[in-house]
Amino acid sequence: MRTAIIAAVALVALCCVGPAPAQAKDMNGKLGVGLEQSLGGVTGLAIRYWPGAAFGIMGVLGVDIVSVKEEDRRGLATTFTGSVGFAYNFARSLHANLSAGARLALGYESERAARLEDPARTSGILQVIIEVPVALEFFLSDNFSVGVATGLMFVFVPKDGAALDGEGHGSTKIPRSIGIGIGSGAITGTLSAVYYF
Repeated sequence: MRTAIIAAVALVALCCVGPAPAQAKDMNGKLGVGLEQSLGGVTGLAIRYWPGAAFGIMGVLGVDIVSVKEEDRRGLATTFTGSVGFAYNFARSLHANLSAGARLALGYESERAARLEDPARTSGILQVIIEVPVALEFFLSDNFSVGVATGLMFVFVPKDGAALDGEGHGSTKIPRSIGIGIGSGAITGTLSAVYYF
């Protein structure tokens, strides 16, 4: 009994005099704007908002508009890509956060944009990808971060082909196919740079 009491007192004393816990980057209420490419190939303006210390909401939007001359008239070939989702920082430190989350990525090509790739196409393309990214965000300063991601990706390619250009495993473009990738992404394909206010 005496040994148990001494061990308990020693344990409490050790906890009190041990090193202080490392401080984590305070993300609570931060709004970030930057550039990002998601696992599914959505590239563009990134917006991130952290309503809590570890939970964040994020989105990426990209638009491509090209003026195309067809026969005797001009038209616009448009492509819209976007993703929306959330992330949870399950490991946080002063200079880096490691998160996991989920995103829905959408890609749309107008009929004219689809015909630029394949003249036989007769309709636009709408594609859906579900992403489960694991991301590392490294802070170069209090307000600027760079990041990379990998993760799980479910790619659904419609009958007319792909509108998104994903990176790595599972990023199929074969019409009427479903691709599943584990370890999707590439260092240059999922890079992000974000400035936080």
